[in-house]
Amino acid sequence: MSGEISRQAFVRRALGGLAGTALLGSCRSVTPTAVSGPALPDWTALGGQLDGGLMLPSSSDYAAAKGVFNTRFSGSTPVAVVTVASLSDVQKAVAFAATNNIGISVRSGGHSYLGASALDGTLVLDLRRLPKPVDTGGDVVTLAPAADLDSVQTQLAARGRSIPSGSCPTVGVAGLTLGGGLGSDARLRGLTCDTLQSASLVLPSGDVVTASAQDHDDLFWALRGGGGGNIGVVTSLTFRTCPTTDRDVATLTFPMESASAVITGWHGWLSAAPRDIWGMVNITAGDGPGRCTVILATPPGTGASVAGQMLTTTGLSASSTRTQTLSRLEFVHYFEGGDAAKVPRAFVAGSDIIGEMSSAAADSIVAAMSAWPDSAGSATAVVESLSGAVSDVEPAGSAFPWRRQAASVQWYTEAAPDTANMWLAAAHQTLGSTSAGGYINYPEAGDPLSRYLGPNLQRFNAIRQKYDPNGLIRSGIGG
Repeated sequence: MSGEISRQAFVRRALGGLAGTALLGSCRSVTPTAVSGPALPDWTALGGQLDGGLMLPSSSDYAAAKGVFNTRFSGSTPVAVVTVASLSDVQKAVAFAATNNIGISVRSGGHSYLGASALDGTLVLDLRRLPKPVDTGGDVVTLAPAADLDSVQTQLAARGRSIPSGSCPTVGVAGLTLGGGLGSDARLRGLTCDTLQSASLVLPSGDVVTASAQDHDDLFWALRGGGGGNIGVVTSLTFRTCPTTDRDVATLTFPMESASAVITGWHGWLSAAPRDIWGMVNITAGDGPGRCTVILATPPGTGASVAGQMLTTTGLSASSTRTQTLSRLEFVHYFEGGDAAKVPRAFVAGSDIIGEMSSAAADSIVAAMSAWPDSAGSATAVVESLSGAVSDVEPAGSAFPWRRQAASVQWYTEAAPDTANMWLAAAHQTLGSTSAGGYINYPEAGDPLSRYLGPNLQRFNAIRQKYDPNGLIRSGIGG
């Protein structure tokens, strides 16, 4: 796939012309460690009880078992990895961890920006071998937590259905959903978590519950945007699906000197546009001249006219415009960025939530990108609107708090960590008070949970304290 295209493909492009995927972050400064009780854990006894497998540091397959997508964390040292093959395995592993005072890292897709899928000193529960729920068809689907997004969308598209989705093909549906779930369906369908009907999970107590609006509604509230690995081990999720349709994708390129005007013009126009129109702005610096691209998704056959309307309304002038019509599955694959998106890699990234997309906010985004050192490689900023159906839910209606803010900015680079982290910290400083916080699916090292949950933090912490008073489940994000 060529040209500057989707969020994930653009992110890959920002790093030397690759097309790819994955959103990232860094590792929390406070790393959980195992605290053993008076007696050493009886790993042999645990392994003999499991339907799945148990890998210890002495096991030949330990390194592969603890591996995560972001290879920055390939040196992590969990105390063991359990590849659960049944609900009973989850309960036994949770009970074992609680008895031995060992924190738990939950892995579904393994894409945690903080490497929280395999934190040091924890027991990793790898959910990828959990049996897949039986799909009975219809307008509702129940999915295993580690079901990857590409497989989910392929399965649903075969019967003309879908759920709001992100753009990384190998992300587990649980990770996306529990953090909210931003993507190219957001203006029309809302976040992924907005279509969640219920979720089954094993609590730190070992109890198995199903949370919904009718039962354990406090858990259900927390699971919709509170982040993965914060309260329990989710073992299945049930979604309301929506019908699919073809989509046009229009790609408009602009000179970098107009990037600030593009951001404000695009955002103002899109906020008032019909909800079946979605878009994002991508800005890349390094490895040559900076690039500013707007990508729009529109009803089929309307891409060229909608792009023209945006240019006319905003007074902008594009250097080039390209439009194509895609089926639902082609659309999903387009935003996934091709096979390169499935290859693990090392990266540093983070986020800011823009409260109001003022000229000052847009100038700050561009200034942050202009500060990137060209000699370090490439970096990108991806700006996505939070307008449309995202705002249909009240900010206090789920744990995801950013229902009245303007946009999310994702910062991403695969450059050397020292350079990347300095740039990321400077970007946050440059945005200053124009940033309301961050998106919990793009967390960063050392950040408190308050940065991601904002006004919903107190309620979330009360729920977490109720169900996990000893902090058994580790998320890698501070309190």
